[in-house]
Amino acid sequence: MPQYLADIKQTEFFLNDAEAHHAAVVARHKEGDIIRVFDGTGKQYMGRIEKVQKKFVRGCLLNPCEVRRPPLDLTLCFVPNSRAGLEEILDKGTQLGVSVFLPLVSARSEYDICKKWDGKADRYRQIMLSACKQCDTPLLPSILPPVPFREAVLQNVPSLLAYEAERTHTVAWGMEQLAHPKAVRIYIGPAGGWSPEEVTLAQRHNILSVTLGVNILRAETACIAAAAKLL
Repeated sequence: MPQYLADIKQTEFFLNDAEAHHAAVVARHKEGDIIRVFDGTGKQYMGRIEKVQKKFVRGCLLNPCEVRRPPLDLTLCFVPNSRAGLEEILDKGTQLGVSVFLPLVSARSEYDICKKWDGKADRYRQIMLSACKQCDTPLLPSILPPVPFREAVLQNVPSLLAYEAERTHTVAWGMEQLAHPKAVRIYIGPAGGWSPEEVTLAQRHNILSVTLGVNILRAETACIAAAAKLL
C-alpha cells in the first residue's frame, strides 16, 4: 500500500499540494478509502479519507502502524563526485536508514556541490521522499548545507573515517572503540581519496580510521557500504 506524507494532527491528517494531487488525481482515491500516512518524523498511521479535492485531502486517523527504527542515528558525511552520484547516495542512503546527509568540500573535491545549492533543496527532498515511500519508512532524513571537511571535523561527535590505506581496523572495531554510541558520523572521501593532511586532521580530532573491505570502492559504493555496515 502506498503511503503519503501528511500533516498529522491529533485525530486528523491533511495532504496538501503534490501529495494531495497524487492521492486525488493520480491514485484516484475517493472519500472512504483507507490509506497510509506518515509525517517524516516517525509517525505512521492508517487513515480514512473524508474529503478530497485536487490539492487538498483531509481524513481521520485510525490506528498507528508499527514502526521499525534504525539501530542508531547515522550522519553520512561524504564528498560528492557528481550530481548523479549525490542523488544515488541520497536515494540508497535513505532506503538504508541514514538520518542525516552532510555533503563535504575536501582538498580533492571535483564537483562543485555549493553551486546553486539553495535551488536544489526541493529536488533533493523529493528524492529522499520517494525513497521513503519505496521502502515504507516514516523517517524522512535531512540534508545539511555543504561545509568544508576541516570545519566538519571540529564538531565533537563520535566519528569514523573510511580510509583506503587502513588495512586492519574495521567498522565493527571502530564502533567498539567508540563504545557503540546511539549516534555516529562516518566520513567518506572523494574519488581521489583523502589528502594526508585531512587524515592527520581527522586523527587530531579523535576520528578513527577504518576500512570498508579488501577492495577500494567507488565513492558512491563506499557510502552505501558504510551505511549498510552500520545500520
